[in-house]
Amino acid sequence: MDGGNRSTAANVEFDALLAEIDAHNRRYYRDGSPAIGDGDYDALIRRRDFLAEQNPELRRRFAPTVGDDRLEKFEKRTHLRPMLSLNNTYNESELRQFIDRVERASGNATVFAVEPKIDGLATAIIFRGGHFDYALTRGNGAEGDDVSANVRTISGLPMEIPSMGEGIVEVRGEVYIDRGNFLRLNALREEDGLEPFTSARNLAVGSLRLLDPVKAAERRLRFIAYEIATGDEGFQTHCQVLEALKSWGFPTNDHALSKGADETWKCIEEFDRRRGGYPFDTDGAVVKVNDRNLRRNLGSQATAPRWAIAYKFSPERAETILENILLQVGRSGVVTPIADLRPVTLSGATIRSATLHNGDEIARKDLRVGDSVILERAGEVIPAVVGVVAAKRPKWSTPYVFPMFCPACGGNLTRIDGEVARRCLNCDCPPQIARRIQHFASKDAMDIESLGPQRLQQLLDGKLIGSFVDIFRLDFNSLVQLPRVGEKSARKLLSAIENAKTRPLWRLIHGIGIPHIGMETAKALAMRWPSMNSLAKLSVEDLRLCDGIGEIVAASVHKFFSDPRNLALIDQLAALGLSMVDVEPPQRTDGPFAGKIFAITGTFNSMGREDLRSAIEAAGGSVRSSVSSKVDVLLVGDAPGSKLAEAEKLGIQTAGEDLVMGWLDEVGG
Repeated sequence: MDGGNRSTAANVEFDALLAEIDAHNRRYYRDGSPAIGDGDYDALIRRRDFLAEQNPELRRRFAPTVGDDRLEKFEKRTHLRPMLSLNNTYNESELRQFIDRVERASGNATVFAVEPKIDGLATAIIFRGGHFDYALTRGNGAEGDDVSANVRTISGLPMEIPSMGEGIVEVRGEVYIDRGNFLRLNALREEDGLEPFTSARNLAVGSLRLLDPVKAAERRLRFIAYEIATGDEGFQTHCQVLEALKSWGFPTNDHALSKGADETWKCIEEFDRRRGGYPFDTDGAVVKVNDRNLRRNLGSQATAPRWAIAYKFSPERAETILENILLQVGRSGVVTPIADLRPVTLSGATIRSATLHNGDEIARKDLRVGDSVILERAGEVIPAVVGVVAAKRPKWSTPYVFPMFCPACGGNLTRIDGEVARRCLNCDCPPQIARRIQHFASKDAMDIESLGPQRLQQLLDGKLIGSFVDIFRLDFNSLVQLPRVGEKSARKLLSAIENAKTRPLWRLIHGIGIPHIGMETAKALAMRWPSMNSLAKLSVEDLRLCDGIGEIVAASVHKFFSDPRNLALIDQLAALGLSMVDVEPPQRTDGPFAGKIFAITGTFNSMGREDLRSAIEAAGGSVRSSVSSKVDVLLVGDAPGSKLAEAEKLGIQTAGEDLVMGWLDEVGG
């Protein structure tokens, strides 16, 4: 092939590569639903760079970036310092080359800090004068989306730190969803007949970008800090930074120090062995120069620092036999297929089962009883059945046909429009009853001590309860007749049940099992309407008035309270002494905030956003996270974002910091 033809072929391949990489960038950074693994994506990047190196004229047709996770719906802010990505490597040889380059540049043996790489979303949190100011996603590296409202919902995140230097400190870290919580959220999703989330990383991305902080809070996001990017003067080493972050109250990562390539490789191998023991998904290890002065000397490339690299672990896989496909009935009647597997060791644990999610997933993978299947754990919270070894398929195997009848009660299984799951619509189906009662008594709902799954099953088997209402009809004489229930245990349980009668209203709202209602939404409903009676009488339009309640949730609540059977259960609970009312805090009915809806944009020097929100609510107002026609006033601080333009477009009144502080003085805020 002559030079002209080679150049044409390179151009065609290069254009195709750029289009493919751009599509994958959108799926990964903006949609949180990658279609390929990191290794395959990095292979595309390397091929692009190779072609550009061989054909210099191609280099001008793209600019290296860190990706771009910005979305139009969020305000944008410029990073105080560029927020770069990391170069990846998948083999020991490239890792050793990186260490060799660093040591040749430094002139001597270098100390590295090695940490597990959290598979989450890079986030920057800025503190001003020691107070939480705002939080940004990585964005395009130069500017990110303002996700402050959702970051504020993260449990265990300090809102105040010691004020340093000029008073501005930027803490960087990773937002993630831990494994146990991921399982909980997927179980709830499958209960609603919806597709399960594919990975904790994708779920964390989507959760941090929710416009409703109430829904974000229900996802229980977590944060691990790994860097101080601004206000870091005085720290000589990375270890000192981690110690400071920990002393300020930030969760920090496990880490080890190493010298040279051999020690560093041993650290990586150790983290690889331990990766299944962390509460978060980890897809590799990060190797960083410990000396911060050396970091500055090494500098950065366009998209990544020269002083750090990410080593990506290989996916953990195992092969075993799919011995059966079992069906599990949830509290809402959703029937979930479960793979009954020949026991196999993966990530140091013995695996005997794995969820198959739904019938469509079984059909897509053509899973059959007797198949040799591949289990994989690569960024997944639990092992997933990723495929079949077709060459080992038994000749007697037949395609799996999803049953037409419930395995527990024999009722018809129905597939509702818009859902992937099959449901048993028989409300008296025994597993549904058991799981509804378990949910009602759980720590997240009525929090009835001593009433765990085993005790509940014992009560069900003994015919002492048939619904969660019957919990409050239990008596001492009946309990002590049960095996392994002595007088002390019976009195303890009855005392816990009695205490549950005065639980806050949100716990009861959550416990009765309204579809799509999690803890935070239940809290929002109880705060807005602190009476079960008033809540039961609301229309869909009324419910939409509650900040964070959308059309689907409002319709679900209304439908629940329109069912006479549900109203009868609530009446029975009330008759048994359960509190149906929260004590409503006194609301101001006068002053500039009373009865009005506010939104906030920009930074206020007099107080942080959370303090401002609290002051407004105490003065009788409410605060929305976004601007809409329902907002009465937009409070505008320094460096306002896109909310200001939206408010001007809608003709919404605006108020600057001086006026807002004057209003607060007027009401004694």
